[in-house]
Amino acid sequence: MVTKTKRSNIGNSFCVMMISKMTKFILSFLILISITCLSFALSSEYSISSHGKLDKFSSDEEVFELFQMWKKEHGRDYANSEEENAKRFEIFKTNFKYINEMNAKRKSQTQHRLSLNKFADMSPEEFSKTYLPKIEMQVPSNRDNAKLKDDDDCENLPTSVDWREKGAVTEVRDQGDCQSHWAFSVTGAIEGLNKIVTGNLINLSAQELVDCDPASKGCAGGFYFNAFGYVIENGGIDTEANYPYLAKNGTCKENANKVVSIDNLLVLDGTEEALLCRTSKQPVSVSLDATGLQFYAGGVYGGENCKKESRNANLVGLIVGYDSVNGEDYWIVKNSWGKDWGEKGYLFIKRNVFEDWPFGVCAINAAVGYPVKTVLSSAM
Repeated sequence: MVTKTKRSNIGNSFCVMMISKMTKFILSFLILISITCLSFALSSEYSISSHGKLDKFSSDEEVFELFQMWKKEHGRDYANSEEENAKRFEIFKTNFKYINEMNAKRKSQTQHRLSLNKFADMSPEEFSKTYLPKIEMQVPSNRDNAKLKDDDDCENLPTSVDWREKGAVTEVRDQGDCQSHWAFSVTGAIEGLNKIVTGNLINLSAQELVDCDPASKGCAGGFYFNAFGYVIENGGIDTEANYPYLAKNGTCKENANKVVSIDNLLVLDGTEEALLCRTSKQPVSVSLDATGLQFYAGGVYGGENCKKESRNANLVGLIVGYDSVNGEDYWIVKNSWGKDWGEKGYLFIKRNVFEDWPFGVCAINAAVGYPVKTVLSSAM
C-alpha cells in the first residue's frame, strides 16, 4: 500500500523531471533560434552593404564561422581538401584583419571602403597575378594628331554626367579568370558611341576581341589601342548574342558579322581638362593602377595604394561619367569584375587633382582613348 507521503514524493519527482526536461527543451529551442538569427545576420555582416559590422568578429572561432558562411555564399568547397581549406582560411583571416584595419582608418563616409567580397580567399599576390598583370602600353602612331582639338566645345560643361542614365552603357560583365578587361573596355566605348550616334544600345562581343585581335594576347592580357585598331581594320565587330563570351581563349570565327564599325581611334593629351571634356560627350577607355582595389566596396577612392608620379597601369576600364559628393569630385569607372564587386561593378575614383597627380589618380589620365564615327552601322 502506497502512503500519501510516498505518492507525494513520487509526484514531486515527476514534476521536477518534467520541469527539467521542459527547461532543456526551451533552452535548446532558444539556442536554435539564436543560431538561426546569427546565421541570417552573418550572411549580411560581410556583405558590401554591411561592411562596417565586421569588427564584431574578433576570435578565431567567430572568424572561422564567418568563413564557413562566406564559402557557402560563394560556392567554395576547395575539392574537400583539408589542407587547401586550412590555407584559404588563413588567407581569409589575414584579409579580414586588413579590411577591418583599413575601414577603421577612414576619415569620412565619402572615403572608399573595403568588404569581404568574392576575392576574400585570394592573397594579394594571387589576385594580382590573375587580375592585374602589368600593361605594356603601345600608343598608336596617330597620337600626335589625336590630342584635344581646338574645335571641341569644352565651355560650360555640366557639373555631372552619367551615361548610364542616358542609356548608353550596357550591364556590368564578369570577365572571370580571363584577363579580358581591355576587351570589355573597348566594346563598352563602342557600345556607348553607337547609342549616341544611332540611338541603339547593342551588346558587342568581347570574345571576338579575345579570339581575333592579333596584337593582343587574349586571356593573357591586351591593350585597348590595339583592339580598337582591330575593329577598324576588320570593318566592324559582332554582337555578344552572335559571338558570346566564354572567359577563355577560343578560335577566331572568320565569318563573324560586322554589326558595328568605327572610323578611328583618338587619344587624349593626358590632361584632366581634356578627359573631362571628352567624358561629357561619350564613354572613354582608360587604364589605371588598380593595386589595392581587390576588396573595394564603394566610396571615392583617393589612390592610397598608388604613386603620384607613376604611369604604371594594370587594369583597363571605361569612364562612363563624373560627379561629386560632399565636395569630392570623382570619375565613374565601369569595371568587368562582376556586379558583386565595388559599387555594383563600378569604381568611383577621385578627380580634379591635377596639382598633386600629374597623370591623374593612379595614372587614370595617362592613356585615354575613344572611338569616333560619323554614322555608325547597326543591325538594329
